[in-house]
Amino acid sequence: MANAGVERFEAKTERDLTMRRALIACGGTGGHLSPGIALAEELLSRGWKCELLISNKQVDSRLVNKYGAFEYASIPGSALSFSPVRFLKFIGNLVSGIRLCARKIRETKPDVVVGFGGFLSAPALLAGKFSKTPVVIHEANRIPGRLTRLASKFVDRLYLPHGVTMKIYRSDRIRSMGMPVRSEIKKILRSQAKQELGFDPDRKLLLVFGGSQGARSLNKWVEDTLDSLAEAEIQVLCLTGLGGEREGETLSPSKKGGSVKSLFLGFSDQMALMLSAADLAVSRSGAGSIAEIERCRTPSILVPYPYAADNHQHFNAQRFESEGGCITVEHYSMSELLDRVMEIINDDSRLRQFEANLEAMDRAVAQVEMAEDLEEIIASRDATRGGKVAVSR
Repeated sequence: MANAGVERFEAKTERDLTMRRALIACGGTGGHLSPGIALAEELLSRGWKCELLISNKQVDSRLVNKYGAFEYASIPGSALSFSPVRFLKFIGNLVSGIRLCARKIRETKPDVVVGFGGFLSAPALLAGKFSKTPVVIHEANRIPGRLTRLASKFVDRLYLPHGVTMKIYRSDRIRSMGMPVRSEIKKILRSQAKQELGFDPDRKLLLVFGGSQGARSLNKWVEDTLDSLAEAEIQVLCLTGLGGEREGETLSPSKKGGSVKSLFLGFSDQMALMLSAADLAVSRSGAGSIAEIERCRTPSILVPYPYAADNHQHFNAQRFESEGGCITVEHYSMSELLDRVMEIINDDSRLRQFEANLEAMDRAVAQVEMAEDLEEIIASRDATRGGKVAVSR
């Protein structure tokens, strides 16, 4: 029995020594967390062990509850601000975050540190660089953010959206990369999805959402137009965001008699189901939302958030529209939104064309390409120093 125990211990130790490890900083918003989970899913399938660094925000804890195969750690962080008080808070959180990440790197010895942008990536990437661990960053938006621009000076790999370039030293470190999408995000039969959500499968359904944070102006637009939509037999599903002012079900009269259902939810982790149920979506144009809209083949009208850093949501929507994936209504033109919704949601041939365009666009699986590239980075490093033997899939 003692020998068996020793053999199991030695086998476990050997597995631990050869198992690849990734430290993935991806918390703060759904747009950062979701691709981090998608990459972790792919790495796990290849025999890796993954730990995700997340924030203390409610959206992070709500979403990660579904994914028990990974380890998680919350780290302090706040966005950069030049307000004196907020700047001091940013510096304090950055220093604390670097110390925590440095300690974690010493303890777990990851093969790579991955950042998906946002304030939580900075301490992880800096700690990784200081410890001489390979570090990479994925930029999802058409206009690279401040952190990406700074990190581009030292990361081992910079993943940018297709068609986006940056002038950096050693441009050979840049790779074009799409947005990793979680494996659960896939198209479901529309009538089935509507029934699962409690909607009439024979009536049109409009989905309105503003990403994980919600969008107050879109919520207000739904409130203001709910009666008009119901009169036209259009059902509504509105994600108001955590802490949204309204939740619950509403029944409104239609011109044909009877009632039309509208449902308001603060948060849901069933985006594939909701996107699949929708005949049309009205959404902000964060990169994560666009990727999930594309994967679920949901015709959409995008309303870019006008105060996004560097106006990146405008450029995200502009590119998506140019490829035939959506139409765009700018925030200052929201008075036109109801007319555009009515025009598109009742035009079945146009909806089918959008769906065909989205299917044609959704070819690459970014998390697979990214995982393969990470393995190449590590294999190249190991070859130069005689390090770990890569684990076969």
